[in-house]
Amino acid sequence: MKTGSWRILALPVSVLALAGCGLDPLGSSDGVSLTVSGGIAGVQRGIDVASDGEVRITGRRGTRSARALSDAERGTLDSLLDEVDFDELPDRVVSDRARDRFEYRLEHGGHTLVTDKSEDLGAADDLIEHLQDCLNDRL
Repeated sequence: MKTGSWRILALPVSVLALAGCGLDPLGSSDGVSLTVSGGIAGVQRGIDVASDGEVRITGRRGTRSARALSDAERGTLDSLLDEVDFDELPDRVVSDRARDRFEYRLEHGGHTLVTDKSEDLGAADDLIEHLQDCLNDRL
């Protein structure tokens, strides 16, 4: 296998790992998930927040349960989810000119957005930032 080819396998493996934990990694319920991948170092990490507030994170040590969202984190998450119009979001907003950027895969309610933050997506960007903060607090 060529160097870097493992990245192609990383996302399906992490999705299967989350599915095996009984969580819905595809966001078809009221839960929400964010997967961050790419960059020069080939980062792969993510957070999945179930509708009941249960949190699972994926990082260097694999997938594991993590501390539930605080009331403040949950309040912010709920507000941001209400602000984002998922039906109006494109599926993919990634610059063809950018290299070695992170890609953010946001999933909720059967909708998926993949972005590298090359364009302003308003409340969706705020939601990604909040989920990333929640993830970083738990890694």
